[in-house]
Parts: sequence; C-alpha cells; structure tokens
Amino acid sequence: MATPMIPDTAPEPVARTAWQRWVGFWFPASDPTTLGFIRITTGLLVLYIHLAYTVDLQQFFGSTGWYAHRYIERERHEYPLIATPFWDWDPQSAISAKVPEVPHRRKAVMDFIRGLPPQPAAREQALQFLNRVAQLESPEAAIRLLRWFRRMGTSEAERERQLAALIEGTPPPREYTEQELDRAPFIYDWPQSERLQLAAEVRAFWELLPKGADDPKQITERGYVLNHLLELSPEFRRAFVRFLLNLPADDAARTKKIDYLEYWNNEPEKAVRIGHAIFSLWFHVTDPTQMAIIHGMVLLTIVLFTIGLFTRVTSVLVWLAVVGYIHRTQQVLFGMDTMMNILLFYLMIGNSGAALSVDRLIARYRAARASLARSGTLDYATRVFLAAPPPSRSAGFGLRLIQVHFCFIYMAAGLSKLKGAAWWTGTATWDVMVNPEFSLMQYPWYENAMRAVMSIKPIYHAFIIGGSWFTLFIEIAGPFLLWTRLRWLIMFLATIMHAIIGVMMGLNLFELLMIIMILAFVPDGVIRDRLRGGPDLPKLGFAFNPAAALSQRAAALVAAADVDSQVTFTSESGLASPVLTDPNGQKRTGSEAFTALARSLRLLSAVGFLLWIPGIHRLLAKRFFPEPQPPTTAAPQPRAPVAAS
Repeated sequence: MATPMIPDTAPEPVARTAWQRWVGFWFPASDPTTLGFIRITTGLLVLYIHLAYTVDLQQFFGSTGWYAHRYIERERHEYPLIATPFWDWDPQSAISAKVPEVPHRRKAVMDFIRGLPPQPAAREQALQFLNRVAQLESPEAAIRLLRWFRRMGTSEAERERQLAALIEGTPPPREYTEQELDRAPFIYDWPQSERLQLAAEVRAFWELLPKGADDPKQITERGYVLNHLLELSPEFRRAFVRFLLNLPADDAARTKKIDYLEYWNNEPEKAVRIGHAIFSLWFHVTDPTQMAIIHGMVLLTIVLFTIGLFTRVTSVLVWLAVVGYIHRTQQVLFGMDTMMNILLFYLMIGNSGAALSVDRLIARYRAARASLARSGTLDYATRVFLAAPPPSRSAGFGLRLIQVHFCFIYMAAGLSKLKGAAWWTGTATWDVMVNPEFSLMQYPWYENAMRAVMSIKPIYHAFIIGGSWFTLFIEIAGPFLLWTRLRWLIMFLATIMHAIIGVMMGLNLFELLMIIMILAFVPDGVIRDRLRGGPDLPKLGFAFNPAAALSQRAAALVAAADVDSQVTFTSESGLASPVLTDPNGQKRTGSEAFTALARSLRLLSAVGFLLWIPGIHRLLAKRFFPEPQPPTTAAPQPRAPVAAS
C-alpha cells in the first residue's frame, strides 16, 4: 500500500514463515570478503604457530619427545572412558578398582595383587576376610574391622594373641581402656562359630601380606596396603575386592588385566569405550627426516590456504593437519589451539576463498577471458562480477557459525566466573595484574604504578571492581547486545578487553584469535570498502586486438589484476601487440609497459617484491604484453605436372 513514505513502486512486504526466517538466519547471502579477510588473518597466525614448532619438532612430536610416541600410542589404544549407567541409578557397575596415585604406594599395592594365588579357588579362600569387610553395610564397621586387623602388626605371636582374645570373646585389656571399649570392633559379640570362622579368614589373609617383623621395608609396604584399604570408600572397596576375586586363571590374561589397572587405574571392563578415535600423521611417522619433509609440506599447505589457492582443498588439509598436531601432544593443548581449531573448522565449511584470494583472481581471469571470447569486450554481467564478489550463502553460513560459537564462548566464560568469589569481590582482576607469571611485574615502572594504585584505597577498589565488572558485562551481556544496534560498542569494548589481556597476561596468540572471531560481526561490505583504493589511484588505458588470442589473454590478465577498476579497456583491430596508456598519457608496450602497469596497479604494486625474483619480470611481461607474432605464410604447394604435348 502506497504512503507518503512508501512510493507506489516499493514492493509489498512478504511475510516469511518461521522456517524461512530460521533458514534465512543460518544461510544469509553475505559478502564473502569478510570471511576471506578472516581466512588471511587466521592463516598468518596458524603459519606463525607452526613455524615455531619447527625449532622443537622432535621435542614436541618425535618418538622420544616430551610425550614419547609409545605413551601416546598406548593412550589412543587403551585409554578408558568411564560413564555411569544410562538407565540404572546405581553406579556400582561403573565403579572400577583403584590403586594409590603415589608411585611408591602404588607399587606396594600392585606387588600385593601380583602375589595373590593364581587359582581362583585358592584366591577366594585367602580373600574371605577382605570380602567380608567389603560386604559390611556399615562403613564405620568396615573401618573398625580393618583397624583391628592392622593392630596385629607383622608378628605372628601378636596375631595369635589377638585371635585368642577374639575366640574368647573379650577385647585385650591392654588395647582398650574403659573409655575406648565402645570403639572396639563389634566382632567380640559374634557367636562362637562366627568368631572361629573369622579367625581362620584372618590367618589366611595375614599370610598374603608382607610379614617380616624385622624388615622395615616389608612393614612399610604392609602399611601401604592396609592404609589403601582403609582410605577407599565403601563403593570403591567393594570394586577393589571384586577385581581381586575375578582375576583370570590364565597367566597372560591376568598379567594383562593387572598391568592395565596399574597404568590406567581403571578396569577395561568398566569402560564404555577403550581408546581415542583420533588421527594424526605423527602416530605413524617418527623418522626425523620424514617428519621434517611432512612438516614442510604442512607449512606450504598453510601458505596456500592463507593466499587462497585451491581453498576448498587446502582448507580441509590445513584443518586435518592442525588437528593432527593437537592430537599428537594433547599435553600442550591450550586455549589458543582450541580457538585456532574452531576458526579453521568454520573456514573449511564456509567458502572462505570466494574473496581476497588467488582463487578469486583465477575466477576473474576466467570470466574476463570468456567475455572477451564471446563479444570481444567485457559485457555488463562480467563487469558486475569483476566489481565485487557475488554474495555467498556458504560464506554467510560460515560467518554465522563463528558468531554463534563466539557468543557461547563468551557466555560460558562469564557465567563460570560468577561461580568464584574472586570475581564478585574484584580480587580476580588484581590477582592477574600482579601475578609475576603473567603480568609485567618484572618492569620497575609497572611495579611502581601498581604500588601507586594500591596506596590510595578508593582508587584501588574502584580499579579492581571496575575491571571485574567490565569483564563480566562484556562476557555476559555481549552475546545479547552483539545482535542489537550496540554491536559496534560491544565489538570495540571486547577488542579493548582482549588487547589488555594479551598485554597483561602474555596470551598474545589466544587474544589475537579471539579478536579475529570478533571480525565475524563486521557488517557486509565494510571490510571490502576499507580495502578498496581511493579515488586518487592512477588511471590507465589498455588497447588490445580482440581478434588475437594472445591479446585476449593479456586483456583478461589485466582485468583480473585490476581489482580497483583503474584500467579502461579499448578494443582496436589490427594491433600487433597490446598497448598501455600510462597515467601521464604515454603509450607503452612490451617490458616497459609491464613495468608501468606493475607500478600503477594497486594489486601488482603490493606484490611488486616478487618481480625481483630472477625471470619473473620477463615471464609476466610476455604474458601481459606478448610480442607481435610474425605473419604466417602459406606453405608452397607442389606444382602440378605439365602434360606432355
């Protein structure tokens, strides 16, 4: 409907369904220049990071590196993934036997396990006491019973004295005073037959433990085993006893199961999955020479991805290679690697090579060549294609994924900070600013500045509270305000925040990657307009012969390189070689013309350093301004024989 504000020619608004709005949100037709710029900046950082790996390639990823090849091989094949049952609320089926984390204590417990009788019947008989303890419903009763057993020590005489008192049903008077009788084990109240059975079980279990009364090492190891049983919670104590009772009779199978427990502190049967479903070339290549060659090929692929050559292929190869580096040595995995992986993944999904890339230059050349072949000039459709890369839904999808993921990262970071009191009181900001491991405390001027701030209490509190609330505001409110008219303000404040963190904490690469993710929120056309040349760029003329194939190719090359529309094309039949009219109006051809073109065209002048490579200038000059071709003469025809008269 026409109104004073809406003329009759304005199209009527079309109501879109919820599904259309959903699809339109995720797949907008966006200018691919923004994603192309993100590709370049990300590629440069990825290249820098992996160039840094070159110096310590063997230490990071070699067979005898900081995390040796044999360790990562065992991890990716044996690592247990433990999860509680999906339907059952009782987690006992997923609880695994545990051994101490401290190495010397773990060794004592593992020696005890390896010393158990190999036959299941004999082992079950010897472990009846331990099984009785594990089955007690009262955790306190189990602890008291184990402490009673520990009182026996390593002397057989002391053991028999304690068992005699047990059979008699009276606690030894030397062990418990009248005030301590309530802490005596409840076993003295059991029936006579039960106490006799318990005494037999104690003698059998006592024989399994180190018994040297005069050997300090055996006394210590015995204490480690009993202390481990005392420290286990009832659930883990039952799992530990069940593990001992269910050891296989076969020597090889039993050794394998015990070794797995010692290495992983878990049972393979309790795991939902064994091993990691990960891939890395460094799992299979350990020779230093081969590693150096492959690393060089990876760096070359990153360079090709950064300049945008074969981007659809190189983006996948770079992502796979980077993930391979991370999988090989996850011990050095940091936030920087996570952000790098996120950006590379979305740059692989989106068409990141549709702009600011060699692929775009190749597409420009092909479009200009096809138009010149059709009509001898650059038609309207070709000029539109050359003026700006067409909107891309693939690029829009990639940008949207980066935007949404960035918002989730901010929200998770902000809400997690609220769980700590340091962010409510503001001390978190101060702790970062004066932490010598991160901050600039090694510089006297910085230390003096911090002392000056702290000397004035109101300024100190305003400083730390303001910093904390500024961070919380950006990370919690930012994911919402980035979709409003306040987008530019949040982008500016977030960039300032990451720049400060990068300087204060030394997390330069991580913060640069976060700033690159912020670029995804830049509106369409902004980056393209900022990268364009101004109106003062020199203007050139290029005359060519549309009938000559070499001249057509030369004109297509100039059109591909003319990203700022500096060249006016003129078709002139009969020209032997293309002619360039420089900004001063002089007509040039050949090598001299290419030199003037390389100095005037903005794209060629930016990469002019490549012309210093021997042979490059001459090669390109022949392509842009081919030499006149000599006219071809028809081959002489053989004369017809003259008939005899």
